[in-house]
This record gives sequence, C-alpha cells and structure tokens, in this order.
Amino acid sequence: MLRAATVTVLGAGVVTGGGAGILRALNSDDGSGGGRLLLQTDATSGVGILEKPLADLGLASAGTKLWQTPVLDTALVTMAGFTWRDGVRPPKILARFRTKGRWSLWRPAPLLRDVPDPSSGEGIGKAGTSPLFVEASDGVQVQVSGSVPPELSITLIHAAELAGDARLVAGATSRSGLRAAPVNVAVPVIYTRAQWGANESWRDGPPRYNSTILQAHIHHSASGNGYSQADVPALIRSFYKYHTHSLGWSDIAYNFLVDSFGSIWEGRYGGIDRPVRGAHTLGFNASSTGICVIGNLDTVQPTAATLGSLSRVAGWKLAMYDRDPQGWTQVTSEGSDKFPAGKVVSLPVIDGHRDTNDTACPGGNLYAQLGNLRAATAGVIAAATLKLKVPFEVIGRPVLGHTLSVADGRFKPRTATVSYQWLRNSAPIPGAVAATYVAVPEDVAQALGVVVTGSVPGVAPVSQTIDVTGQVSSTPVCEVRTQRKHGGKVVVIFEVTAPGIAEPDGSVVIKVGPHQRTVAVKKGKAIARFVGVDPGRYRVRCQYAGGTLVEPGKARDWVRVPGKGQFARS
Repeated sequence: MLRAATVTVLGAGVVTGGGAGILRALNSDDGSGGGRLLLQTDATSGVGILEKPLADLGLASAGTKLWQTPVLDTALVTMAGFTWRDGVRPPKILARFRTKGRWSLWRPAPLLRDVPDPSSGEGIGKAGTSPLFVEASDGVQVQVSGSVPPELSITLIHAAELAGDARLVAGATSRSGLRAAPVNVAVPVIYTRAQWGANESWRDGPPRYNSTILQAHIHHSASGNGYSQADVPALIRSFYKYHTHSLGWSDIAYNFLVDSFGSIWEGRYGGIDRPVRGAHTLGFNASSTGICVIGNLDTVQPTAATLGSLSRVAGWKLAMYDRDPQGWTQVTSEGSDKFPAGKVVSLPVIDGHRDTNDTACPGGNLYAQLGNLRAATAGVIAAATLKLKVPFEVIGRPVLGHTLSVADGRFKPRTATVSYQWLRNSAPIPGAVAATYVAVPEDVAQALGVVVTGSVPGVAPVSQTIDVTGQVSSTPVCEVRTQRKHGGKVVVIFEVTAPGIAEPDGSVVIKVGPHQRTVAVKKGKAIARFVGVDPGRYRVRCQYAGGTLVEPGKARDWVRVPGKGQFARS
C-alpha cells in the first residue's frame, strides 16, 4: 500500500514527472463517465488529489431517500473523504472500494467532528467526514441516504511513498532549544513535519497560540487500520492535504499523531514545545493540545506501543504547565454540539473527544483505556519528579542494645512514600522495616546498613543505601572479686563477658583506695595484686577500657584490710 516509483503513473496512459498539473483522463472530457478519475499530484509531497461533486459523477436516486453513484473507475486511491456545505443536516454516506478486481464491503464514512472553532476562521462553511484509509484501490462507489446536502463532493487521495519514508530512524528529533518541562520530563522522540514530508506552502497563515494548556484531548483518525510502518508518513501527508485542501483548514488539525507502532509525529506547525492552537476539538481548542491515534479504535484495540507513546507525549506536554494527568480542570466552552458557548465545564485533564463533543471519538476501545493512560502519564511525570532531594543519614552508634535512627533526608515529591529495610552484612533483617533499629546480639561483630526507598504509584522506586560505620560492638558485663591476705595484701580479680564475643580482651584500671594498677585483660580476665595496703575499708573501682568490639565498662566492690588504717576511706 501507498507505494509508487519515482515516476508516478496517475491514470491509464498518463505519466507524471517532476511538476504535474491538473491531469485529465485521455478517454474522458471531465474525469467522469466512462473514463478514469485522475488525480492532481504534488511532486514535492507525492500526494495526488481529486475533489469532485457527486452530482457530476452520476449520483442518482436509488430509492426513498437513497442515492447512489455508478461504479467509478479511478487512478490509484488510498484515501477518500466527503465534504458539503455546512449548516445542514449531515448525510449518511457509505462507500465501497475495488482492490485487485474485488469489491470491499460498504464502509460508513464517519462524520468528522475533529474540527476548528468558528472563531478561528478555518474551514468556514464546510463540513465533512473523516477520511477513510483504504487498500490501494482503482474503483469506488458511493451511497448516500437521508438527504443530499448542497455541494456534496468526494475527495480521492493517493500519497506515494517518498524515498525517505522507510528510512526514518528513532532519535532523529533534535531536542536542542526545546522547552523542558519544569519537572524535567524527558522529551520523547517526535518525528518532525520535515521528516513526514509536509509541504509548508499548503498552510494558510501563521500558527495561533494558546495562553496555556489545561488539557490533552485524545482522538482517533477513524480512517482505518492495517497500515504498515512505512505507510505512516504518506498517511499523514494525506490527512494534511484533506484538512487544508478539501476542508479549507489552515493546517493539519492535530498537534501530535501517534501510530500503532508507537511513533510520535509532529502535527500542526508552530513548535512542539509551544501551546499551538489546534483544530481538533470544537469549542475546546483554546486551552488544549490534541493527540490523534492513527486508526479506527472502535474496531481494534490500541497497541501497547501506542499507549506508551501517548503517555510519554502527554506527560511531557502537561508537565510544562504543571497539570495533573489524573486530575480535573474547569474549562469554558467556546461552543460545541454538547456544551454551549460560555458554559464552564468540569473535565478530566486527559479526556476523550466524546467528553466535549457528540462523537464516538476516540473509539470505544481507546476510550476504555483512558483511565490506564492517565495513570501511566502520571507515572511518566512522577518518574522524572521522584528523586532523592536530601540524602538520609544514620544517627547513633552501632552498639548492642543501642538505637540507630534514619534522619534528615527527603525525597521529592514530599508525597512520596518512604520505607526502610535494615541490613546485616548486606542481607535484609526480617521485620526490621522501621526508621529506627535496636542492635541485637546477632548483630555483634557484624556490619549493619539500611536501605531507604522513596516510591510513588506506577514509578520505579528510588533508593539510598546507607552503610553504618564500623561493626557492631558488644556491651560488657563486668564483675569484680577481692581477696585479702595477711601483711596488707589485696588481690582483685576482674572478669568481663560480652554477648557475641567469646574471649574479651583489652585493659582495665583497678583502684584500691589510693592504690592503682593497669592490667591487661586476657580471655575475659584480669588479676591485680596490691601489697602494703594499710588496714581499713576501701572502695575497689575497676574501669574497663574496652576491647576488640567490646565497649568500656566498670565494676565496683569493697574490701576490708584487717587492722587500723591510716588513710582516709573513700
């Protein structure tokens, strides 16, 4: 589909090269009747188009309030649409197409409601259908019911594939100069107008800009499915031609388009990072951006790639204006077929076209996914927002029985949920999930740490791991015993135990009254011998300096030396 050689054959016996003008069938004086309907081509874009009143193509009564054309032979056609004078009751239009000698089923041409506001001056006096994407066809037949409005015309389009259409590569969009969102949401890869082959001469006048963006309106083109990835640029060129040539709009209607493969395309001219006013949502274009999914989402489900790209482009665009994708906003209608001008309407920040206009757009299957899309878009923004703003730290010493506390840090946003997981030798400690932790005997001589995690729904969490400095030391249990012997001799026996330490070491200062000795602790024991101690009752003080992974400690006792002492008792 949508294939053509460098030299494009537009009709039997007619070949165009660089600059074809209006072409006429060789066997027809008006492009109708027994001849083949031929298209006018634009050599730059490869888009051929023919717009013809159905009355000139043999539209005739076929029953009560029913009209039908004869079979119309055409040059290669891949898109068709219908237009008429606005202000009248729209007709119901069916069309069928001949491909490789076989006719399709009759297809309805949906009424186009992705339209500009009357105040924009675009397309005044014209109404139409959504364009129908068809497999490359060489014949068409049209059926009209209800009424035949004035100036009812058919538009036939074929966009030939350009040399670069199939060679587009992801990442080609330059991000330099693009306005970043305040929360640094990444700019998604967006193919530019130049990349899809926009002929800028088709535009009418400079772009218009909104003062802000309150919403993102989600649409579908309703044009059909089954296109290939290489077909997409030609499809967009066809939309562009239909919108500007047949409907008289100043540009393509949408700000962005997303295909079923997840590629994002720049729509209306004016800068993807600016609040360009589109022509997609009657009455609600003045404060929104419009994103169109290429295809008919009434008949197929949106692909995961499509939904992912919708969330990325909507997240980036809405974050510029600090909008909550899951929130609601108040919008004043400029006049739609659902809300009169001046009415203040409460709408979701991300809504479907049907929320503001009497339409089935964006298709039932896509509309059913809008809740998930809002959550995913919020996740895109939150992923850029969630960060460790102020690092946390652990307060306290790693000592048995002591409390360690996580303090002084902060995640952004402040609404992020903060959770904790304490570690022993890098392994999680079961149940240790509070901001504080009391060291237990199993921690002695081990390394502790804690993981502090910030999280918001739908976003990968952000974590900080804090290692507590040093291994956990034990708290000693000190005991002292004394022995007295004749001749003023005193023996002091000091013993220390510590949970988790088999044989504490270190040193201890032992005092008996005014006498003092420093003794090494070996295997949890130290002995000090004092001689020449005058008779009396003395306080025995043992000050343990601590040992390897054992905290300092102390013990006290009394000892009485027989006889009368000469030293003041302490």
